[in-house]
This record gives sequence, structure tokens and C-alpha cells, in this order.
Amino acid sequence: MKNETRRKIEEYVKLMKWTPRDLYWKHAFMVREFALMLQKKIGGDEDVVEVSALLHDIGKAKLLAPGHEKISGELTEQFLRKTVFDESQIAKIIECVKYENFDSVEAKILRSADSMALIMDTEGQKWYFAKVLGNDKAKILNELEKSFLEIEFDIGKEFIKNAYQKLVNKYKKCHGA
Repeated sequence: MKNETRRKIEEYVKLMKWTPRDLYWKHAFMVREFALMLQKKIGGDEDVVEVSALLHDIGKAKLLAPGHEKISGELTEQFLRKTVFDESQIAKIIECVKYENFDSVEAKILRSADSMALIMDTEGQKWYFAKVLGNDKAKILNELEKSFLEIEFDIGKEFIKNAYQKLVNKYKKCHGA
């Protein structure tokens, strides 16, 4: 992907603010970093992986709840129709962003990278755990476990294993589990 195209996508994502400060952008950036790390080891279309990682949560600017994935898909399609991506790439990116089908390696990479970012982003966690999960320890533990299980590749699980275990221990201790 050309740097100009990457810059346009980054600018668009920055407009879709859904957290205080720049947490949303840091999250998208971290998901991209993990997704590209996985893609280099696993395979798949690098451009699809990178663009999907950047755009996967833009629907949260309109709906910060389950269901934002469909909105993210719609916004992604509208945006990508104005870019240099071909129909096949656009379809793959939308499939990844909608989180409905995890058959493609790119979709598996995106879901894994998103879950890795939740576990590794301590600043974003504080906001997410408070704003979305209400600092409910049981909900936090469930979200952590769900996220870990959604990491489809051993290399990803190995990468975040220590951080995951520390978080689980912290919240089990707080929860009295």
C-alpha cells in the first residue's frame, strides 16, 4: 500500500473518535501492529490486514455497544469506495471489519490482534473496563478469558501470555475468586 493511501486511512480513522483523548487511535494502532506481526508469520493479504485493523472499530463513533461492527462495515465500505482498493480487497476488508465470518486468515488475524490489544493496552483497558464493563470484576474476568480464547494463533497467545496471566490474577484477587 502506498504511503499516501495509508495516510488517508489514518486521517479518516482519527476523525472517528469514540474515546476520550486519543485512546481509540492508540488502540487501532496497536491492533495494526499486532495484526501485521501475525500476518508476517501466518500469511494473508498484508493490505487487507492493515486496513482492517485500522478501520475495525470506526462504528463505535456512532454506537459504543455490540452491533458497532455492522456500522463499522458500512462506514468502511463508504470510505473504501473512494480509494484505490479493488473490489476483492474491499470485500475482504468489510468481511473482517464486520466480525461475522472468521473463515479467512485475515479475519482470524484481525480478531486475534484486537484481543491481543485489549490485553496489552493498559491505558485503554482502564477506560474500557470502567466505561464499558462498569469496573465489574466478573465481567472483566469474562472479557479477558474471551479475548484470550479468541486469539487463534499460538504465536499471539505466547506474546501476550504473561500480561494476560497478570491481569487474570489481579482481577481474581480483587474479585475474591
